[in-house]
Amino acid sequence: MPEQPPVRAERTRTAALLDTLRSALGEDLLEAVSAADMDEAAIGPSALLRAVEILRSAGFNMLADIGVVDHLPLSPRFEVAYHLQIIDAAAKPVVPARFRLRVFPDDADPVVPSLVSIWPNANWAEREAFDLFGIKFEGHINLKRILMPDDWVGYPLRKDYPLRGTDRGFVAGGRQGSVPPVDLQQ
Repeated sequence: MPEQPPVRAERTRTAALLDTLRSALGEDLLEAVSAADMDEAAIGPSALLRAVEILRSAGFNMLADIGVVDHLPLSPRFEVAYHLQIIDAAAKPVVPARFRLRVFPDDADPVVPSLVSIWPNANWAEREAFDLFGIKFEGHINLKRILMPDDWVGYPLRKDYPLRGTDRGFVAGGRQGSVPPVDLQQ
């Protein structure tokens, strides 16, 4: 079994943030976990901006990524994961502290506050989550499709999306019409 890396002073400091989040978010904090490599908090959408404010004041100065998971058939169905980092260029070597915020929006109408006003790099990641999963980001400056055509129906990364897609105006070879079924006997 490989040895766990030693806990650095930075990790000890970020683990202490879990208590701060517990007291500040109250019932909106669903779960808080301190792991060997990263701390994380599961929260409701209404607590996202407050949690980000606390983490930014603690030095988390970079939004590294936004990802979405569809947990169908479980409820809550959707999870929006934000990966935050402390980047201290003066530290040698540069070892970023990391924190994950997991947000669980409503199943029927998934809406999460936008972070574009705080971190401009959230723009395209939020648009991608909207385009592929149908997660709406309240307050986003330009929430529209980024990968799929504007007239595309549905959200292709949802687990209940048809594997062959929906009826579309093109097929392989340029013919018009719906997608023909695949003949596996050929």
